[in-house]
Amino acid sequence: MSMASSVTAMMRRYGSAVCIRRGEERLYARAFIQPLRRRHRLYINDKYTPAGYFDNAYSLYLGESAHELLAGDIVDDGHGSFSVITGETFSVSDEPLYVWAILSPLYEEEENTDE
Repeated sequence: MSMASSVTAMMRRYGSAVCIRRGEERLYARAFIQPLRRRHRLYINDKYTPAGYFDNAYSLYLGESAHELLAGDIVDDGHGSFSVITGETFSVSDEPLYVWAILSPLYEEEENTDE
């Protein structure tokens, strides 16, 4: 079994079902989505965050190499929707293994019912 087929088999077995929306197109895949924690260092024009702090601003996506993600795509995982900030295919010896991406959560605006 090749390295790529091993990674794909693992994602299909343990990953979550996701729907990738690109305009009217819908792609269905398996992937891992996890919170992406910020480093607790100061950068130019940045503020200090304590070690272990996480603001839920971004998530890391690891998915099947057959489904490339493009900036602006929407990923739905059954718990929420995310906008793709950037994504790339990770390859070894010119063989695509998986796709990684940085996601930003999409929040639905709640209707104001106080009126």
